[in-house]
Amino acid sequence: MKYQAWYQKHTTSLAGRVAVITGGNSGIGFEAARGLLSLGAEVVLACRNATRALAARERLLAEFPMGTVRVMLLDLASNASIDAFVIEIGKRYEKIDVFLHSAGVYYPRGAETADGLPLTEGVNYHGTVRVAEGVLPLMDGAGKMVFTSSLVDRFGRDRAVRGEGYAAYAKSKHLLSCYVLQRAAARTEKEPAFIAAHPGITATDLLSPEKTTHKPFFSRLGHAFLYLFTHSPEKAALTDILAATKGRNGEFIGPRGLFGISGYPHKTHFCRAVRKRVQKLEK
Repeated sequence: MKYQAWYQKHTTSLAGRVAVITGGNSGIGFEAARGLLSLGAEVVLACRNATRALAARERLLAEFPMGTVRVMLLDLASNASIDAFVIEIGKRYEKIDVFLHSAGVYYPRGAETADGLPLTEGVNYHGTVRVAEGVLPLMDGAGKMVFTSSLVDRFGRDRAVRGEGYAAYAKSKHLLSCYVLQRAAARTEKEPAFIAAHPGITATDLLSPEKTTHKPFFSRLGHAFLYLFTHSPEKAALTDILAATKGRNGEFIGPRGLFGISGYPHKTHFCRAVRKRVQKLEK
């Protein structure tokens, strides 16, 4: 793997540990799965699309033939799917050591979740929080609950937005960051560490015309920009890897480069907008 020297210096072995990754079949989630698998973890890909998840599993096992990779179905746009996943994973595992929330949507096709929520907010925030709270009984004080936030959380607000575009995405990540900060403050010793990580900006299939309402031209233009001026999904995933191995409760981890866009990960801080909102909620 690339960045092997970084792994040796900044991570610890996860041999014998169980790591669950939502959205682990592609993009940053897939690269995070590779990283955790290389550290010895048993990896569970919690994904909406079984075909893509099984294909990702084959790719991972081709690279790490001695590893253990399992696939479980989870659709964050459906409360019924989330609840079924929580029940099923409780049957399969007595303990989860790392739960990495990597799945998310941006300009999605469709307007609502199965339960009538705005789709971006429903998946990126409500669905993510629902599954996090559901699996908490399977985690202990040594565990890591890692949430993938975004640089745009500072531009989001807890108010109604139109459509499923940038404003909806920023709101969903703002709410998610607020949740992590609140949950970290209220954490008990028996609960896992609550950690936020943002990958900076990278070239993934988040803007794919198959997944979004973007027209193909704008999708190609966006990907061209990302490939030219940002870092790779493999490097972006290092923020999640650091959080999953050495992250501490209440930390926010992101790239150390200019404006947090790219670079190796380091401990940073929650943005002012998130801190102010949480302070108001705690009063």
